[in-house]
Amino acid sequence: TGGGSLAGGGLYTPAIVYPVTPGMRLAEEEQFGPVIPVSTFKDIEEVYTHLSKHWNGQQAAIFTKSSEAAGPIIDVLSTIVGRINLNTQCGRSPDVFPFSGRRSSAMGTMSVSCALENFSVETVVAFSASDINQTVADGTKAHSKFMQDL
Repeated sequence: TGGGSLAGGGLYTPAIVYPVTPGMRLAEEEQFGPVIPVSTFKDIEEVYTHLSKHWNGQQAAIFTKSSEAAGPIIDVLSTIVGRINLNTQCGRSPDVFPFSGRRSSAMGTMSVSCALENFSVETVVAFSASDINQTVADGTKAHSKFMQDL
């Protein structure tokens, strides 16, 4: 119904698509682009039924002024998605927050620090405990970039 235009630089305003009904590709596939599919449901049970049929589970957003209404929805979503946004749109967090997903959608948890740990290979310089080995190891700091303190 609107959007999808160039907002400046490499940014696009999202296209809002309404109504998105079951069976449409936007209702069945995970989106990685500037699009906001909007669906309507008769009641919350219909939402739960819809969610239980799908394989993806990165994020969901709940917009409400009622904590009483949000509580049960959070309980259901907590087993389906990796991030629940309360009164805010889905998006990336600061990199100190984990980015997680469930089901077949970005399974596991990732953050910048986690990625560095996962994709780094530790190297150990080992030696038997003796005075000469300790002296040699300590002396390598002056001759090896690797052995210098960080």
